[in-house]
This record gives sequence, C-alpha cells and structure tokens, in this order.
Amino acid sequence: MDKVYLIGFMGTGKTAIGRNLKARYSVDELDERFVQEHGPITEFFKQHGETGFRKQEVELLQRSQAQIVVTGGGVIERPENRLFMKETGTIFWIDTPFHIVWNRIKTDPSRPLVKSRSTVEKLFRRRRPLYARAADVRLDGTKSVRELTKEIETLLEENV
Repeated sequence: MDKVYLIGFMGTGKTAIGRNLKARYSVDELDERFVQEHGPITEFFKQHGETGFRKQEVELLQRSQAQIVVTGGGVIERPENRLFMKETGTIFWIDTPFHIVWNRIKTDPSRPLVKSRSTVEKLFRRRRPLYARAADVRLDGTKSVRELTKEIETLLEENV
C-alpha cells in the first residue's frame, strides 16, 4: 500500500477518521505528534509564530513512517509539502463546506488560527484551491466520520 495523506481544513474530521483507521492501519496524526514532541501548539505559536510551527510541520511530515498520515489543515500552504506528498503517496482531501467546519471549530481554544469567523473564512478560501489541486481523491466532507472512514477503507482495499 502506498502512503496515504489525509488533507483538509481544520474541523473536517481528519483526526477522528484517523483514530478509526488505527484499528487496521498504522496512522500518524501530525498535530498530535507535534504536541508530543514540542508541547501545546498554541504555546509554540506564541513563542515561535506560525513560521516556526510550519518549519517543524515539514519535518514531521517527512519523517512519518505511517501508512496513513493525518495532516494539519495548513500543511498544504507550503509548496514543498504538496510536492513531497504527491511524490510519496496518495492524497485524500476531505472537502467540507465552511459553515460546517466553522460550527465545529469556533469554540476550540486549541486552534491558534481561530480568531474571528471572517479571518477563518479568508483562510478557508485561500486554502481550498490548494487542497483541490493537490488531491488525488476528493471525499464529501458532509458525510459522517463513520461513512468517510468506510469510504477510505474501501478505496484502500481496492488499491492493494
């Protein structure tokens, strides 16, 4: 099986799907690994800014040995990440409408980029075309985590 990367905006369910896939595959959740290695993301942002965070994220992505890599929402921002994922695996994009992700993330204090709806919506609009261009497979993010997990498992089984 080729490596699989789950991409999508924050709040699309990538982490929850990754947890479900852990029963059958080795899964690396990059934000969780970041916290294990560097401490809380919000604290890291305060000390090193988004640039420092993105630099560490590149390293985590490239060091991952898992079959399935659950990326942070902003991993797509850096061209070297897009190229690395394209060259080393298949990219699954969980495409979720903004109003759904906003309802999921608006009160989450662990997300340093969530300041106001308009700020997050601008970020969403900026990243969406990057996800679309990078993706090998687009998944409908209006489906439940369970449905998306099943869909990914089916796609992985078909490609074995």
